[in-house]
Amino acid sequence: MKTQSGGLSQEGLKLIACASMLLDHIGATILPSTVLRIIGRIAFPIYCFLLVEGVHHTRHPGRYALRLAMGMVLSELPFDMLFYGGWTWDHQSVMVTLLLAFGMALVMKNTKSPLLKLLAVAAAAVLAELLRTDYAGFGTLVAALFVLVRDSAFRLPLLALGLPALALLTGQMDVELFYVGALIPIAFYSGRKATASPAVQWAFYLFYPAHLTVLWGIMQLMMGLWPISLL
Repeated sequence: MKTQSGGLSQEGLKLIACASMLLDHIGATILPSTVLRIIGRIAFPIYCFLLVEGVHHTRHPGRYALRLAMGMVLSELPFDMLFYGGWTWDHQSVMVTLLLAFGMALVMKNTKSPLLKLLAVAAAAVLAELLRTDYAGFGTLVAALFVLVRDSAFRLPLLALGLPALALLTGQMDVELFYVGALIPIAFYSGRKATASPAVQWAFYLFYPAHLTVLWGIMQLMMGLWPISLL
């Protein structure tokens, strides 16, 4: 998309996604709340949107993938501890979903073959399902949708129709329908960065494992289980 003056910077959009994700995870753990889960639905589409924008603008896809991979490694234990009570291979964090989506989006960007694009989408979705990642194949399909409509003049209307359609087709017809709420901040995205600071960039990557760890600690305190062994 074109850079424009005013509107939300990349960092502003990331802050909205982080705040939404935090409320979502609070609503899923320490303060069960459907309202918080609904507010939290806007986080994942924003991350998919920013991921696709990153794929199209980065000059160093290897470094981008490395940052995602490092976030994945750092997040897996806190994710398992918070949501499943201990280390498990049965579920993987959303960072795995995003890493698969990154590879898929990179292939879709660099090939003109509809068949190769379709194979990339199918491979990412199947792997996400087999690995049982957070959002699973539905998550990679959301990212694929953002890739497909990125350069369309009707991007927002197509997303407004496509996101609920994906939720319907994949059986995610509960709070996932509120994904469309993410289109409001996305519509105000300016395409610009507020800062080029590597520290700020890394802070956003580290927010995911950090907030999971903090919420897990709060859960242990609430249950009177602190300190507790990780093994």
